[in-house]
Amino acid sequence: MDAPPELRLGPDAWIDAAYVAFERGGVGAIRVDPLAKALGITRGSFYWHFKDRQALLRAVIDRWDATNTEATIAENEAAGGAPAARLLRLLRTCATDDGRFEIGIRAWAKDDAGALDILERIDERRIGYMARLATEAGIAQEDARIRARVGYLAWLGSYMNAVSGNPAQRLADMDGLWHMMLEDAATE
Repeated sequence: MDAPPELRLGPDAWIDAAYVAFERGGVGAIRVDPLAKALGITRGSFYWHFKDRQALLRAVIDRWDATNTEATIAENEAAGGAPAARLLRLLRTCATDDGRFEIGIRAWAKDDAGALDILERIDERRIGYMARLATEAGIAQEDARIRARVGYLAWLGSYMNAVSGNPAQRLADMDGLWHMMLEDAATE
């Protein structure tokens, strides 16, 4: 005999549904009853897998971090190349994202201290990675940190034009950002 749907669906199904809801409507769109309805199950399944809505929200931001930070860094490192080439590839990769999720996470973090703490850790990880690449490319460590922070903020700012902007222009902008970040470095 098959288990009822609520027991067959694991926490990943809830996280998947919450992720889609977040992409469409931000943190406010992540509500247990509508998610249960979308999954075709009862809300009891939710409480089997999560203590409360906050636990699901944490799982969503953790997944976003895993896919948009850690996996991106790992893939960039696995592709290899000189530090300057890895930094350029990173910026170009980020330019292909329309930023909706990124913008939604940041809007959520304005009103949620827990989300803000996680976001600050993620931002630090990303800036640190960019600074390491810039340092390895020949920029002095203090300058690399400043350039990485300003570069990161410029990259985040590019999301404001991502939906209506020209994708080729975004790539060109990331190339220009790369040149500014590594100005005076011996890029390969």
